[in-house]
Amino acid sequence: MELPPFPEITPGVLQAIADRHGLGTRASTRLPQVGIFNAIYLLGDDVVLRIPRNHPAFVKATRNEAIAVPVARSAGVRTPAILAFDDAHDLLPVPYTVYERVHGETLGRLDLDPDETPAAWREVGRDLARLHAGVSRAGPAGRLDEPESLPDPRELPAELAEAGHFGPVEARWLEQWLDRLEPAVAAPGQQVLVHGDIQSTNIIVQPRSLAYSALLDWGSCGWADAAFDFAGIPLRAVPFLLDGYREVARREDTPAEARILWRHLQLALVLLQRPPQPGLSWAERPAGMLLEILRFFADEPGGSWRDLRP
Repeated sequence: MELPPFPEITPGVLQAIADRHGLGTRASTRLPQVGIFNAIYLLGDDVVLRIPRNHPAFVKATRNEAIAVPVARSAGVRTPAILAFDDAHDLLPVPYTVYERVHGETLGRLDLDPDETPAAWREVGRDLARLHAGVSRAGPAGRLDEPESLPDPRELPAELAEAGHFGPVEARWLEQWLDRLEPAVAAPGQQVLVHGDIQSTNIIVQPRSLAYSALLDWGSCGWADAAFDFAGIPLRAVPFLLDGYREVARREDTPAEARILWRHLQLALVLLQRPPQPGLSWAERPAGMLLEILRFFADEPGGSWRDLRP
């Protein structure tokens, strides 16, 4: 996957950014690259600097964050505050954002199964319910777009079979499964402001207690079906997420399991077209999501999920 470059980021530029925003002289440390959108630096111990790749799509994501974070915080979502958003383009050729740091560890770097962190996933579900119900399109968030659409997943099994990922028999099996799910997504879902990328590397927890602290990285946000915010994570985490969501949201506003499963399969088949992605997060790797879906159903889930089995 060919990605556009980051701008040149020198120690002098980092100190100039710190000076501009009244941060004084600070040690700067670049954090490991697990996502694909931003270069992330610690400035001292309590400030985070995010700089996007030098490309219109990544710049747009940074501007999305500047709109979404304040309205999400107003709705009660736990996410770090923006200390400064700079779109002047004199220190860098791209806008950048300075955030308060929420101390903790990203859940994705702990490599834990969802059933080891159910309380954290429930808290994420509560925050998503606050976001979906608490942000109006009539306010500043109305300037946000709808996320980029993905292809109809029913078209992908045959393409993947032709490319050699599996055979025609597996392709027909996937197509039949998707055909059974399609009536559940035929009518469009209610549009809400979605985070759009709740993969586990965007969730901060406390390393010892595993208590949830914050949701990060709003660059993929926009107006979409609430089911979009239940994907990009292991399917085994979704029941916990729904438990928390339903404690805050009205049941009729909760996305149906079939819509969520459709989105998981859609993402899994799109990702399967990629080459291996060593060093990147679980949600960027090609085969993990499809394997996770099969593992979820191998555990014979109950309730509404039982009727959605392949």
